[in-house]
Formats: sequence, structure tokens, C-alpha cells
Amino acid sequence: MKQIIDKESCCGCNACGDICAHAAISFKTDIEGFWYPEIDQAKCVDCGLCMKVCPVVNVERLKHNDLQSPECYAAIHKNLEVRFDSTSGGIFSALAEYMYRQKGYVGGAIYNDDFSVRQFISPDKSDLSALRSSKYLQSNAEGFYILVRDLLNRGEKVLVCGTPCQMAALRAFLHKPYENLIIIDFICRGINSPKAMQKFYEDLEKKANSKLVY
Repeated sequence: MKQIIDKESCCGCNACGDICAHAAISFKTDIEGFWYPEIDQAKCVDCGLCMKVCPVVNVERLKHNDLQSPECYAAIHKNLEVRFDSTSGGIFSALAEYMYRQKGYVGGAIYNDDFSVRQFISPDKSDLSALRSSKYLQSNAEGFYILVRDLLNRGEKVLVCGTPCQMAALRAFLHKPYENLIIIDFICRGINSPKAMQKFYEDLEKKANSKLVY
């Protein structure tokens, strides 16, 4: 079967599925619950777009820095309540609040009702509490890159936060820089299996004899 990248190297960013104009790429989960792209040979026209957006295949091109040397800053949110509800000092919330004031959109990872995780974007500040703080398993970004591109092309201001591989994939997907886009990533030490996390939830519920609600 045709592959975009070896399974061991695939980061599950979902960008190849979003770029495929022929809907030839779907995502299947393995025994650990991680999803990987599967190409439908009957639909594939060998256009090569999936290879062009893969952050692993194009890592050397995507990891450049436009600055002569890195500029580093330390920051912490002034609001103590925001800091307590955040993972790393609340800097994402501060940037998101700025974007909301600009009538823009803010995107990132949120929990679904079943505590799986997906990428989400909206202009509604009430969604910030769901967007902030770390999510400790793989985030589904299917459709997310298309939505971000459509917003940018409409002239909307957009701030997006995700894993380094997801944000590199977004840059590859967009093909060009946008003045109305701010991209944020973070130091990532790997993602957990959705299936392992689901087993953890089930174990917690069994021990507590109660459904997980938060």
C-alpha cells in the first residue's frame, strides 16, 4: 500500500487528509489508538500534495527561523485565577485575550464530551476556558487546516496554538505567510495514546464508582 511516511515517523497531524482534494486519505487507528493516514488507491491521482504538507517529510524546510538569533522573553499572566487555571503561566490566555479584542478567532485543543481531544477555533471569548491548559493525548485536527485557511482568506484575524508538528503542518498547508495569522506552539515531549487515555478514564470511573465529569 502507498504510504506518505513510515508509520514510525508519522505524527498524526491530519494535514495530508485536509489537503487531499479527492478525499483519498482517511485515518485509521492502530492497536494503541493512534491514527495514521490510509490512501484509497482508487481515488488517488498521485498529485503529491500530501507529501508537500507532511511536516516530517519537509522538516528541514519548515524548521527555519527568520530571525538572525532567537528572541526570548519570560511572561506570566497578571490574573491569578487565570494562572491557576493554566499549565504554564497563562501566556496563551493573554495572547488569546488580545486576539478577541481584535475581533479575531482563537484556535487550539479542547476536550470533547467523551474527553477525547480535537482542534477547535472560534471568535467567542467564552471558549477560552476550554482552550487553555494542556490536553494530555493526541488531538484530532481533521478539517482544522481547511477552516483556518478559509478564515484567513476571508481576511479574519487568527491566532492558533498547537503542537510543533501541527503548526509546522499548518505552515506547509497554507503555502505562504499571512499577516493576519499568529502561530503558537510549545515544547512537546510526545503525546499519549487516545486508547491508553480512555483506559485510564475507565479505571478512574471504576475506582470512584462514578462517571468522569471533569
